[in-house]
Amino acid sequence: MKKEPALMRISDLENLSGVPRYTIHRYIRLGLLPQPLRTGKTVAYYRRDHLERLLALKEIKGSARLPAAYLKKVLEEREGRRVKRPAGEIPAGEEPRRETGELKRRKIRDAAARIFLEKGYQRARIQDITDAAGISVGTFYIYFRDKKELFMEIVDQLLDRSVAAAEEAFRQGGDVVNASASIARLYMENYAYFSGIINQLRGMMAETEPEARDRFAALHNRLADPIIRGIREAMERGVIREVDPELLARAIMGMVEFLSIFLTFDRRYDASQATSFLMDLLLNGLGREGRRRGEEGAAATPPSKNR
Repeated sequence: MKKEPALMRISDLENLSGVPRYTIHRYIRLGLLPQPLRTGKTVAYYRRDHLERLLALKEIKGSARLPAAYLKKVLEEREGRRVKRPAGEIPAGEEPRRETGELKRRKIRDAAARIFLEKGYQRARIQDITDAAGISVGTFYIYFRDKKELFMEIVDQLLDRSVAAAEEAFRQGGDVVNASASIARLYMENYAYFSGIINQLRGMMAETEPEARDRFAALHNRLADPIIRGIREAMERGVIREVDPELLARAIMGMVEFLSIFLTFDRRYDASQATSFLMDLLLNGLGREGRRRGEEGAAATPPSKNR
């Protein structure tokens, strides 16, 4: 968006917001926008709060025809203000308290994740989620189409968080071992949350939800991708022998999953110890020190291009 001036004429406000001037005048009459600063009968200036409110109204309204009372209520909720004032009045110098759209969205996601873990996806109601988030049902529908869209966004956020841990390890000069360790430690330390959400996704798959199946496959593939990339780079540098990157990546993920389960009921080990063991196993295997490479058992190798 273009940088707006401190004071704007209505033509500037119209261009920056994409809202026609007749709609702007209508919003002022309805009390949805504050009165402009008038310096003459036909000269008026608009401030930053006019533009912010216009953009908020545009986001709330979309293409729907919504009553002014509803728009005003939602605006008040978003700005966190319940003080009654004359129509359109915003005292000079007062910065309205508001949550950005992304902060509100995150608040709903966090509340929903708790409800899904507590009640399960099927039993969770939108009313439960809005009560936990401290918002109205109407506000929920501003940000999410339905419960499924919200749940899928939670899955995507979980996935982004996991992949980011591996990517950060690579950015800091790490290799496949460091990347795998980052994912493993994150997963083990947050196993209750991660497994809870993934199990909800599995439950949706059992009910033949095509989108759930696609997300489940995408989740596994995206988690495996940075590990596969690291395995290939390690093979190219001669750090590890030739193996099938796909199979090794999934084997690592499988070990992380079952080690995480083990840690939930055996307190002799923590996530750090389990991760160290797993990384040592990856680097050194199970062979005795000094064992000749030719004596090793056959390992899965990358599939032939002709296959």
